[in-house]
Amino acid sequence: MKWALKKIYRIAGNAYWKIFGGFALSLIWFALGIVLIVSVVGLTWGVKCIKIGIFVFKPFGKQAVAVFDRPLADTLWAMTFGAVLGTVAVIGALTSAVVLITAPLSVQWLKVAKVSLFPFSTYVR
Repeated sequence: MKWALKKIYRIAGNAYWKIFGGFALSLIWFALGIVLIVSVVGLTWGVKCIKIGIFVFKPFGKQAVAVFDRPLADTLWAMTFGAVLGTVAVIGALTSAVVLITAPLSVQWLKVAKVSLFPFSTYVR
């Protein structure tokens, strides 16, 4: 019975997330991934963007664990795309925390911010 409630919570949370910004942010991740894959130079970054886009599409029920085992790749990412996408996620978290109806989403926005800033050292389970 407990697993059924968790599954219902995940489904409802992911639907709620998509309505209040998650769908748009996942589209941004997918578009960035496609552009990087087409450029061939950013092939590995593009594949990672597609994986993060899938995570951003349905973040409820998943954990983001930071290991920090690739500092150079994360530094380059944070100086380019990560700063913009991380800032968007932090602004989303702050906005969600202020508005009462979206307050439960602020934790998910912070999870997405961590993955946005450090995508190569953060693993999703």
